[in-house]
Amino acid sequence: MNAIAPQEGLRIGVDIGGTFTDCVILAQSGRRLTTKALTTPSDPTDGVLDCLNFAAEILSSTVPDLLTRTTAFVHGTTVGTNTLAQRRGARTGLLMTRGHEQTITIGRVRQKIMGLSEREKTHITHLSKADPPIVAPEDIRAVTERIDVNGDVVVALDLDGALAAVDELVASGIEALAICLLWSFVRPDHEQQIAEHVRAAHPGLYLSLSSEVAPLLGEYERSVSTVFNSYIGPTVGDYLYRLETQLKKQGMACSLLVMQSNGGLSTVPAIRNRPLLTIDSGPAGGVLGSHFFSGITDERNIICTDVGGTTFDVGLVFDDRVQMDPLPVIDQYAYLTPKIYVKSIGAGGGSIAWVDRGGSLRVGPHSAGAMPGPACYGRGGTEPTVTDAHLVLGYLNANHPLGGTVHLNRDAAEAALATVAKRLSMPVIDLAAGIAEISSAQMADLMRKVTVERGLDPRGFIVFAYGGAGPVYAPFLARQIGARMAYVPSDSGMFSALGMLTTDLIFQEERSFRVRPPLAMDDIAAVNQMLDTLAGQVVERFAAEGIDAGQVQLSRAVDMRFAMQVHELDVDLPDSDLIETDIAQTCSDFVAKYEQTYGENSAYLEAGMEMVTFRVTGLVALDRPTLSIEAGSNSADSIMGERLVYFSSADGFVTAQVHDGDRLRAGQIMIGPAIVQRFGDTVVVPPDTHMEVDNMGGLTLRQEGAS
Repeated sequence: MNAIAPQEGLRIGVDIGGTFTDCVILAQSGRRLTTKALTTPSDPTDGVLDCLNFAAEILSSTVPDLLTRTTAFVHGTTVGTNTLAQRRGARTGLLMTRGHEQTITIGRVRQKIMGLSEREKTHITHLSKADPPIVAPEDIRAVTERIDVNGDVVVALDLDGALAAVDELVASGIEALAICLLWSFVRPDHEQQIAEHVRAAHPGLYLSLSSEVAPLLGEYERSVSTVFNSYIGPTVGDYLYRLETQLKKQGMACSLLVMQSNGGLSTVPAIRNRPLLTIDSGPAGGVLGSHFFSGITDERNIICTDVGGTTFDVGLVFDDRVQMDPLPVIDQYAYLTPKIYVKSIGAGGGSIAWVDRGGSLRVGPHSAGAMPGPACYGRGGTEPTVTDAHLVLGYLNANHPLGGTVHLNRDAAEAALATVAKRLSMPVIDLAAGIAEISSAQMADLMRKVTVERGLDPRGFIVFAYGGAGPVYAPFLARQIGARMAYVPSDSGMFSALGMLTTDLIFQEERSFRVRPPLAMDDIAAVNQMLDTLAGQVVERFAAEGIDAGQVQLSRAVDMRFAMQVHELDVDLPDSDLIETDIAQTCSDFVAKYEQTYGENSAYLEAGMEMVTFRVTGLVALDRPTLSIEAGSNSADSIMGERLVYFSSADGFVTAQVHDGDRLRAGQIMIGPAIVQRFGDTVVVPPDTHMEVDNMGGLTLRQEGAS
């Protein structure tokens, strides 16, 4: 796996998680090397550089040598997500049209239940807005101006008043500014005029315009998006600039490419203007990698499950299409940005087991994180976690360091579990089994929600499991939801980083423009003109990165809904100028997709349809990784030994063969109970489970007798 030749060109993918930072180095030959380092929350740059240092040591090389040979460096970062979640962003001021300045404070009626579980929604004490608010009411100022829905100026802009308000905010200590005026996406003149003067008067102030960040319908969501962009902008921008600068100082000649939540890659300068696009970009990499493998394995329906140290993330590939999230939510705030559909709960290897006031065992959502981490890490953690339970149950090996660097202490794990076991008057082993079952049930529940609640039958899917703890759970989760099989990719512990190397450079522009089919010729002409404008903006963004228009593949889409509905579905549009027959076909495609999503005969044609938001996406294809392993069918070649492993289906501990994952060969078959130990993960094969190795090193796990 690590026999990379000294002169080979390299592509590097790095993904920062809550506990570990993962790195995949892919050579031109298809050979690859993976490394892990503990995430360094105080400065994530250190974790990235630690991964590169580990790789250089393994290859008997230096970091400057590796970076000099690097042709693409792709990075997924949680910096923006964590900045929002931990409320550690820039103090942000907000300008809004007079009379609407408290829109973000008032919010929508449904804001009180945004992001809450069904159980939480039933408790009145949970039904409150996010506290503290993302922007303080005293940091909001009104601007005298008004543009209407047609783009006509109803009230002229009071520029002097707007600039005086900005001066007041700066004097009060704001570090960033968001401007969100009514109907600015129809006519951005007023926002642009204010911005021009603000940049001249306060060049160090981070600035976001709603007409650039989210030129879409929805005054409240647009203001949230713009504030989010400014709130995380200085932190994300400074981090990416610092990382790229350090990498280039050590020899990297290519640009640092940043993973976006919409599934594409972008450059650091572009992301510094729109850091909102990095939110949840790490989980997006895993979903994209799953989609890439689905094309190779010929599986069209996949539940993508990422079990990390802090969270359990679930995405979907349905009918060979990555599913997008129409209205993402963070901390009860809905915002507008193209984002791959990923739902998360606080369930991971670091999730802490505890006893509630009623004396019941609970697991999560609080996590031990990277520091101090689970008790078995030996870094000062004393509370029992899921990882501690897995070690005691025999799933993990105390003599097999996680990621090659984290040595596990079984005695520390048992001591931590004993504190809770004593409170519950149960043996430590029974407690560990209970922790594993509870966390598995929580994960299965989320998987059902993202399938059944969307009208999809999980029995028609396979479970794609990755992340550091994903392969431990894979077969259990597949059984619990009735999926056909589980699939664990090679290097699954670093899979999100690998997935980032399967995507492309993407820029996207969109704009709300509401029309109702059938369209008059004037409306069709207006739509075509707008699509041409959006395409021009996309091409300009590529040109700013030195990419010729001839390399850019453009695609177009529209978000549609039935009249009076809130949520939309995206429908592809033809690449050429639209004509009447194209509009009719688009409407037909929308109805078909609506009934596929919500059920047969669910479309209500009598209500009429609306085209709401038009979108143009530009793509420049990057090389895809070549992944393969040697063939061979002798299971004995990979056996390392055996150990006792606990399975509830076997009513206790059974003897399981332990296999070296690096010695597995394509075509190899085994029947559980078995354990496969690999560099970044451990695969658990329960009794009566059939496992087969494919030609990419991936493992398929089926319950005996299942089709």
